[in-house]
Amino acid sequence: PNAVPAWRDRALAVARLLAAVADEEKAGRKPYFILADETRGDPHRTAVAGRVTEADGLDTGELRTFAANATELARLVLDETGIATLFHHHCAAFIETPVEIERLLDATDPDLLGLVFDTGHYTYGTGVPDPLGNAGKGTSALDGLRRFWGRVPYVHLKDCSPQVAALARSEGWDYSKAVGAGVFCELGQGSVDLEGVLAFLQVQGYRDWLTVEQDVLPGMGTPRASATRNRQTLARLGL
Repeated sequence: PNAVPAWRDRALAVARLLAAVADEEKAGRKPYFILADETRGDPHRTAVAGRVTEADGLDTGELRTFAANATELARLVLDETGIATLFHHHCAAFIETPVEIERLLDATDPDLLGLVFDTGHYTYGTGVPDPLGNAGKGTSALDGLRRFWGRVPYVHLKDCSPQVAALARSEGWDYSKAVGAGVFCELGQGSVDLEGVLAFLQVQGYRDWLTVEQDVLPGMGTPRASATRNRQTLARLGL
């Protein structure tokens, strides 16, 4: 209940810096203020990431508080800087599953709060095996992008290993162990239908950034080598 007063000054300081950089660079568009709850901030949600059930979620009162805080902070940022706020759904946090994303969006004003859609976190956060099996390209991220598109002005491209995800669920791994085992693999190595996602974005006329966030683990080489492989995959996909 006291989250906004506790974080107000820090949030507005970040928003002012974003606005100042945008004005200085004359970027032609405003940046987004990205909001999320703390990853690994709750021990239980960290333990059940990737296999969250309804019982693990916020109850009605908690969600109401959560949504009200997000709305209030978004309004403060908009009034102070003119920058729009987007919420980033994330595994090992309280807005992870498709149902949780929908509940938050239903409880917030679309004119104040949008959604950063993350293909990898959405795929792992569905809590179910890849619908086409390990050999195929899963459709869950593309389905989610279609489902929430009306609130999505910005996209993160991330892949998800169906083999690691399945093992993490069957063995009951927590989020840190799943990430350490490579659940978020390099682009093109997992089940996310990157071709389908990019084709959908093209049809929709998407012209914003696509951010690739990659966990680089032992055996993957340097961050630069991993980034190069991801860039090569994007080039093969026409980017």
